[in-house]
Amino acid sequence: MASIASATNTRNAKEQSFDVVDKALHRRRLGLSIGKHLEKSAIVADDAEALAVADMLQEGARLENIWHGEDLHNADGEAFEGYGSLNVPSSRLAPEYMATSSRRARRRVKDALDRCKPAQGENLRMVTLTMPDIDAGFELTMAVFDHARALLRKRQWFKKVFRGGVFGEEFTYQDHFHVHCHVMAWSKWVVWKQLGEEWTSCLIASAAKHDVEMNFATSHGRAVVDVRLVTSKRRGKGTVSKDDAVQEVAKYITKGSTFAELPPAQLVEVERVLHRRRMIETFGEANKRKGKTEVTGEASSTDEQRTYLDTQDIVDGADTLAKTKKPRLESLRVVGARMIREGNRLLWLDMLRHIYAERREWRKAQLSKRYPVATFRTLSGEVWYGAGVIQRGTLSDRMKGFHPPLSAGIPATKPAVALSLA
Repeated sequence: MASIASATNTRNAKEQSFDVVDKALHRRRLGLSIGKHLEKSAIVADDAEALAVADMLQEGARLENIWHGEDLHNADGEAFEGYGSLNVPSSRLAPEYMATSSRRARRRVKDALDRCKPAQGENLRMVTLTMPDIDAGFELTMAVFDHARALLRKRQWFKKVFRGGVFGEEFTYQDHFHVHCHVMAWSKWVVWKQLGEEWTSCLIASAAKHDVEMNFATSHGRAVVDVRLVTSKRRGKGTVSKDDAVQEVAKYITKGSTFAELPPAQLVEVERVLHRRRMIETFGEANKRKGKTEVTGEASSTDEQRTYLDTQDIVDGADTLAKTKKPRLESLRVVGARMIREGNRLLWLDMLRHIYAERREWRKAQLSKRYPVATFRTLSGEVWYGAGVIQRGTLSDRMKGFHPPLSAGIPATKPAVALSLA
């Protein structure tokens, strides 16, 4: 019996290993596909920054950048197998970025909802708000949707019904961009018809402001909305489990395959608009932090509602501080765009490979230190081990005094060429 159990465990372990490798290969193929599609789109659009991002995506999808490992252990000591990338391009289109963003968003959603203290008669609900397709590009479509959502948040009805929660955006594409959002929030009873009327009114106002035509092709003449009670487990029609609701709100703004299928002109625009855009947004009590209150009133514009405050220079003697602070670093995509505009794409590609090779070594050292008994492999066949099992004189020595590479950011005052020759 023991031998049978051992054989079964070995077979399961091998099946899991193959599964992890398959997932790593799928991520690699997806990143390469998106990168090639963006490269063609950027050339057609004559967009240097998009072309630099395409180069980063394709370089990040090289076999030596994708790893998978075994004997990794979590905080509870449970062993698992995993995979990832040794270089994550700074683009929302990167598959590794999609996975990391969704994982972090799930934690943010749970933390935000925990900050709310529901009153009697309030329950956790998931609301879906949709917008009819409009004849517009991605940037204008998102602007119309964002403004309508901002108007809804300012309505007294919304403030009375919803105590606090999280918005999560999502879009699909089929001839036009179809945008909708999921809201997970503590609220009183939500009347479906009234929610539809309020949201439709906001959409009409936003469409008028942005001078776009919007038609509601529904039997009731309103935008489509949905309300579900969030429970520990799904209990039938009109409910959704908490895990499924969190997953729905926090999932990435679209599927990776959507990026690979977008028309060239739209893909370049989507990449530009999504850069630095927040995927989820908190409101109400979920937006409050220790010693802080939510921004309300006229000052609460769409961008300001994203609860990002840059207080770096809001101190006494800000002028003096500005003179002594370190020079701001340019992102890799900005450096690449500048070099491409100057006609130095080959030099940019050489520099990019050098930087990514440097980052790979740094990331390997990080993984080795974090998972000391693990075994890691890249899709190109390279093997390295956790810090607890490697021999002296190998990776452990290289880790001593090892610092993040300068290529993590490039000072604007230094020429980009210098790094490629370092």
